[in-house]
Amino acid sequence: MRDDDLWYRLDNAGKLYSSLISSRATTLFRVSVTLDKPIERGLLQAALEATLERFPFYKVQLKQGFFWYYFEGTDQTPLVEEEMYYPCMSLSIKRRGSFPYRVLYFKNRIALEVSHSITDGTGALKFLEELVVQYLHLKESVPIHSEKVSEEQLQKETENAFRRYYEKSIPAPKSRVGKSFKLPIQLDKKGHYHIVTGILNVDTLKKKAKEYNVSITIFLTAIYIESLIKIQEQTVRRKQPIVINVPVNMRSYFESETMRNFFVSITPSIDARLGEYEFEEIIAELKIEFSRLLAPKKLKQYIKRSVISEKSLALRLMPSPIKDIVAPSIYSFFGEGQYTSGLSNLGIIRMPSEVEKYIKRVECYPPPSIGNKVKALMLTYNDYVYISFGNLTKDRMLEREFFRRIRTLGIPVTIETNDEE
Repeated sequence: MRDDDLWYRLDNAGKLYSSLISSRATTLFRVSVTLDKPIERGLLQAALEATLERFPFYKVQLKQGFFWYYFEGTDQTPLVEEEMYYPCMSLSIKRRGSFPYRVLYFKNRIALEVSHSITDGTGALKFLEELVVQYLHLKESVPIHSEKVSEEQLQKETENAFRRYYEKSIPAPKSRVGKSFKLPIQLDKKGHYHIVTGILNVDTLKKKAKEYNVSITIFLTAIYIESLIKIQEQTVRRKQPIVINVPVNMRSYFESETMRNFFVSITPSIDARLGEYEFEEIIAELKIEFSRLLAPKKLKQYIKRSVISEKSLALRLMPSPIKDIVAPSIYSFFGEGQYTSGLSNLGIIRMPSEVEKYIKRVECYPPPSIGNKVKALMLTYNDYVYISFGNLTKDRMLEREFFRRIRTLGIPVTIETNDEE
C-alpha cells in the first residue's frame, strides 16, 4: 500500500489542538539534542528518512474533513532546515504540503518541533531518539538494530489510548470555572518567541527537594506558584487564585506504547485571597493536591472528560470550519483561560548507551500560547535539569523571580536566553 493511501484519525487531544492553531498559538513544542560536532545536513536528511521508515505514521499531513481534521499519508518527504528564526513559530501545518512537525539544525544542535495535534512530549522524544541514533549511525558508525517492525507494534504505537481506557460509567471531574491571576504583560510582535533556560544540577536540586520531603516536580511547582504570588502582590490590588496547568503523562499510570497524545492536565492552585502563604504552606498544600489527583481512579475521570467532549452530539455535527472559529473561545474560557501559567516536566531522559558519549545536552521548549503568555517545560538529562520558559512578551518578570528564588534557596543556576539584547 502506498503512503498516500493511508489516513489516520486524530486522537482526542489532537482534534482540539488542530482547531486552535494560529500564527501565535502554533501548538508547536520543541525537543532538541546538542551533539559534540557540527551537524551535517545531508546526513541529517538521510537520518530523517530512515526514521520515517521506522515510524511511517509520522509521514502524514493534516487535512480538513467536513466534521474533523485527519492525517493523510503522503509520498512527500519533509526536508530538514537550518534554524534561522524564533523557535516554535512560523510553521502553518494546515498549509498544503506541510507536515505537523519539522526538523531543524543549528551548529551542533538537532531540534524537532512538533505540533500537539500529532503527539505529546513522550512521543516526540521517542521520534527524536530514533533520529539521533540514525544520524550517529551515518556520522559515527554507531550500530543500529534494523529489524522490521511488526504491524502489531505499529498498531500499539498509533492507538488512541484515551479511547482504550475510557469508561462510560465513571463521572467526569467538575470543571473549574472562575477567574485566576493573569500576568499583566503585553504580547510582543507576531513571530517572536523568547526563551529563557535555567540549568540546575540535578543532585543539588534533589537534595533540596528532599529537605521538604517532596519530589522535584512538586518542589519546583511550589517555587513557581510562590513567584507568581509575589508578582501578583507587586502588580495588582485585587488578589485572585494562582492556578498552574500541570500535564501528566498517562503512560506512567496506564500501560500504553502509543506515540500519539496521551496526557491530561491537573491544575494545582493556591487561593491568594485567603491570606499570605509561607513557602512551607504552599509545599504542604501541593503535596495533598498532587497525592489526591495523581491516582488512577481520579485520572480516569480526566480521560472521561477528554473523550466526552468529542462525543458531544453538538460538537460532532458542527462542521470543522465552524469548530475552528468557536474552539479558541471555548478553550480560552474552559481551558487556558482558567490557568495562570503552565509548568510541565518531561521527566528523566535516557538515551541509548551507544550514543550517550556524543550527546552534550537535551532540552525542550513549551508551545506558545496566548492564554498563558509565559509557561515552562523541563526535563532531566544526565547531571542536569533544564527548565525553559517560553514567553510571547518582552517582559521577564516571572523568569527573574523564579530563578532569583531558586538561588536564594541555595541552588546554583546557569541562565541562557535567545534574546539579543
